[in-house]
Amino acid sequence: MNELYELTNPVFNTAKMTLTLLSAVGNEDSIAIEKALGFAQMPHVDVEGEEYALLKRIGAITIELRYALANRMIEQAGNRNVLDLACGYTPKAKYLMDRGYNYVGGDLPAVVEDMARVSKELLEGKALFQAVDVTNGESVAAAAAKLPEGPVTIDCEGLVAYLDKSELSAMVKNFAAVLAERGGCWVTTDFESDNYFLAIAQAVSAGQGEKFLKLVESQVEKKTADAAHAPAFADDEEKVAFLKRMGLAVERRPITGVADMGLRTLYACTPEQRRAIAAALERINVWIMTPDGAARAADAKASGFAIRQGRDGDALTLHLAGRLDSISAPELLAAFRAAAGEGAVKDVTLELSGLEYTSSAGLRVMLIMYKQLGQGHFRLLHVNDTVGAILRDTGFDQVFLG
Repeated sequence: MNELYELTNPVFNTAKMTLTLLSAVGNEDSIAIEKALGFAQMPHVDVEGEEYALLKRIGAITIELRYALANRMIEQAGNRNVLDLACGYTPKAKYLMDRGYNYVGGDLPAVVEDMARVSKELLEGKALFQAVDVTNGESVAAAAAKLPEGPVTIDCEGLVAYLDKSELSAMVKNFAAVLAERGGCWVTTDFESDNYFLAIAQAVSAGQGEKFLKLVESQVEKKTADAAHAPAFADDEEKVAFLKRMGLAVERRPITGVADMGLRTLYACTPEQRRAIAAALERINVWIMTPDGAARAADAKASGFAIRQGRDGDALTLHLAGRLDSISAPELLAAFRAAAGEGAVKDVTLELSGLEYTSSAGLRVMLIMYKQLGQGHFRLLHVNDTVGAILRDTGFDQVFLG
């Protein structure tokens, strides 16, 4: 099943990479988790030699900084309840629970299964993990409900770059709804992540930061199954305006005090590099969002996913209903693979009148089908207005309906 999650959700392997890079720089909690899960170092990167070594170093500094910043923001927020979405494999649960926080992590089912094992082995089973798709308000609300009463700090790191605008809108709406009901804040470094990666890369690569940023972007694109999308916003001010429309007040806080954060990766830098990194980061911000009164608590309703199959010779019709997202998309891919095995199916039609929503994970599955079957042998039928708008916004209408 992990293979299906990797195909439909490209962030799956980057979550592993975050853990292995933290482990490589000596983070003891990461080493313990990596040992429990048996992960290899920095998987699936198509770079070799000196370039690989430098990319790994830049990545390690960036990841350690992001991890430390996230923990500092959570501590400064002052709320004892933490909802970590998408939590990945970082040791944040152990770090926070050792300091008396209540913690719930949400991610793909495969990640949750792994981290539940880690919780049992390293945290006496006290850290809670739940399958969550951030675009699904019901799943976000269910995860938040596992925390005790009181304000919540939502932590979200390394996810925004993988979302198209419709997915980001759904996620922000869901976060705003939780904060409107519970109080608290949402903290993240994601809205300026390219900036701090570039600042670090410039300092340690003799001014070749743009080259390494493009190199990382090319690695990400190889993992998106051709479902890449244009940046959702033109600049930071457009991001702020968008968040305000969603009912969130925005504070942007400069990254300061890097020299006092005890980052192991900075020890290997020259004093000149450390000064350059610290100076550049002071021009970059972490973002803190709080409810401003415009957001409303979510009207959660059950909205699962169902597939009904119909066969006519070598033609397969799949009737889809509910939400096709990062949790349910592997189910669709598995159904297609089972039916299309050994060339038994030559034509596939997806009947979408009952489909309420599709995320980029669902679009990737459709693209896999399209490529395997060939043009003219894959079609969408009865595309409703909601799904049609998503196809147009992402450009997939030109692929499937053009």
